[in-house]
Amino acid sequence: MHSTVLATTAAITSAVSAARSNSTNPPHVFFVVVDDFGWADAGWHRTPEEQKEYDVVSPTMNQLVKDGVELNRHYVYMECTPTRASFQSGRLPAHLLTTLANPCDPNGAIPKQMTGIAQVMKKAGYATHQVGKWDAGMATPKHTPKGRGYDTSLSYFGHGNWMWTHTEWSRSSHNTTDAYPQDKQFMRDFWDTDRPANSSKFVGTGYEEYLFRDRMYEIVTAHDASTPLFLNYDSRLTHYPLQAPVEYQQKFAHIENNYRRLNHAMVNFLDDNLNNVTTAMKQQGLWEHTLMVLSSDNGGPVLSEGPGCKALPALPNLPLNSQDQGHGYMCFNGEAGANNYPLTGGKYSYFEGGIRVNAFVSG
Repeated sequence: MHSTVLATTAAITSAVSAARSNSTNPPHVFFVVVDDFGWADAGWHRTPEEQKEYDVVSPTMNQLVKDGVELNRHYVYMECTPTRASFQSGRLPAHLLTTLANPCDPNGAIPKQMTGIAQVMKKAGYATHQVGKWDAGMATPKHTPKGRGYDTSLSYFGHGNWMWTHTEWSRSSHNTTDAYPQDKQFMRDFWDTDRPANSSKFVGTGYEEYLFRDRMYEIVTAHDASTPLFLNYDSRLTHYPLQAPVEYQQKFAHIENNYRRLNHAMVNFLDDNLNNVTTAMKQQGLWEHTLMVLSSDNGGPVLSEGPGCKALPALPNLPLNSQDQGHGYMCFNGEAGANNYPLTGGKYSYFEGGIRVNAFVSG
């Protein structure tokens, strides 16, 4: 099926409008945006033999595609902010911005006067929740998830952050640095709706995607099924810096290339996260009346490998869960590791490897 970046937003709002016009209960909506998801890193784009040979492990997403509809020619922008602003506003990037935007940019990626998808969903009676990477502005309260119509959010505002400390990532060696940052100039970018997520529930408690998983589980299990749910999961996976729990890295220990090994581990973690959330929705009786839409924000990164991919020891006198070092390998320079075969190019490219992305509708 052919589609563009707006098809995801259109599919959601059309389903809601159809239900309202037919006087039926609107569906719950689980809207997933994956970060830098390589075309050939998705199991459904591999034969069973290739999945074994290349160790692409995504059984949950494979089954969701089988049960739903793959958007095989789904096109987005070639980098994060324009695509995400488009998803949240229902406007093409050409009418918003066509470059990465600093979260503090006064234009905020989406102009203040534009209506966000969560605001539309709230008018239709939905409970609205956002979890994960925002990257669509924070210059004023209006630009944040709450200002755009989300009842709650657990998120970070920038392009990328460190998975255990939640401090901002300073981008790759192609741009700024070739050293792992340990000084205090890097802001902790982690927010719970309208305030910093700095309570003991979040600080030093482990891998960021576990925190996103737990928040989604809380939302789903506490939700009243009689109220339609709009849950927007903007996964941090598989954006830089590449980091994964040691147990996931060990699953792919036989892969010699550090970038590829970590990328495989992060895709597998994403798959497990989706399994946890969809299983919870089934247990709560929500899944049979749920529309799930998944899309990557752009193609996978395939730039040259930089020097910053190493296993650094844990720092002394700090709890392990309060630091990014000591969790096996991490790659923080180069923006490499994805696989978009047979598509040409990748993230930052207008070739298909950068703009034709993994996407499907299921439920």
